[in-house]
Amino acid sequence: MAGPSSSSRGLGGVGVDRFYSPPHVRRQQQEEQLQRLKGHHRPSSPAAQAQRPPAPPPKPSVPATPDAAAAAPPPPEDEAGNLERFLRSTTPSVPVQYLPKTSMRGWRIADATSSPPYFCLGDLWEAFNEWSFYGRGVPLVLNGSDSVIQYYVPYLSAIQLYADPLKLSARTSSEGSSETDVDRLRGSLEATCRLEGGFQRDDGEMHSPSTRPIFEYLETDPPFGREPLTDKVSILASKFPDLKTLRSCDLLPTSWMSVAWYPIYRIPTGPTLKDLDACFLTFHYLSTPTKDTDPATPACPRVGGLNHCMDAAGKLILPVFGLASYKLRSSIWSSNRPEEQQHAASLMQAADDWLRHRQVYHPDYRFFLTHYNTALR
Repeated sequence: MAGPSSSSRGLGGVGVDRFYSPPHVRRQQQEEQLQRLKGHHRPSSPAAQAQRPPAPPPKPSVPATPDAAAAAPPPPEDEAGNLERFLRSTTPSVPVQYLPKTSMRGWRIADATSSPPYFCLGDLWEAFNEWSFYGRGVPLVLNGSDSVIQYYVPYLSAIQLYADPLKLSARTSSEGSSETDVDRLRGSLEATCRLEGGFQRDDGEMHSPSTRPIFEYLETDPPFGREPLTDKVSILASKFPDLKTLRSCDLLPTSWMSVAWYPIYRIPTGPTLKDLDACFLTFHYLSTPTKDTDPATPACPRVGGLNHCMDAAGKLILPVFGLASYKLRSSIWSSNRPEEQQHAASLMQAADDWLRHRQVYHPDYRFFLTHYNTALR
């Protein structure tokens, strides 16, 4: 599978490096700043400037990105393998919101006092905005000691949104949702019902609209013809505006998405660049439970267990529940720790189980599966 094309917005800055400074130049700048703070700095004379050797030309193919400030990142503090580092770096986190107690009519008192947290899909797409533009920097260690940062651009690979009509009907204007919003969402369900032939099974029985997605998208274009994730979401939202306004508490636990991550460049570059051409698919749940009667999942624990899914900034993280890979070299990505190898294997199996159970034909996953390096199995 080819990498992302240079025409994508995520690669707009590649090829022109106006902000990169070599390590020795940065060290000199830092020393001058320190002297200036201590009051001992004096402007250098023209003669001294003339004697100073010119700085080497900047290296190409490094865009202006906040993560590119350090060309040689410090080695990770733990002994995690590169695959674990990738998963940690590409796990999105979103601002947490809480359902107001006044909107919980019909719930038991115990439910209302727990104030279930949720997130908005619009905030989730915002979390991918910078990554879609600059790429996401992942700190990796090569040959046991060489620290690098490999950048990946996220692409929306697949998404399915399932909603309960009763939950959508409970949304009121006091929660920031007008009746028009609710009617539109309910209309989406009804339209889906009509498109799917009235949700009638072969045995003649009618089944709930919640068994069909109110929205789905499965990418079929080759990587070089795709838009980065946030651009793709904007295109899809122009036809389905609720893609940016739905809340995780409006969705059923069967709602999910997968993100394709393709490498674009590495800092610093080197002869082993071709060894880091692995591509990944990460799977994420999009629903959070609203009551203790809702089913729990590894990424959607019950209301009382959501705290362990908070990061240091108090944001809700959406951990990876499934994984697929392409061009994965076990010598670089796998760890010697048995528990880490088991974790990777379980994530790959979970992705397969999820798609089989949901009977979803996922084009990217099928390609990754047929080209999978079996060294980690």
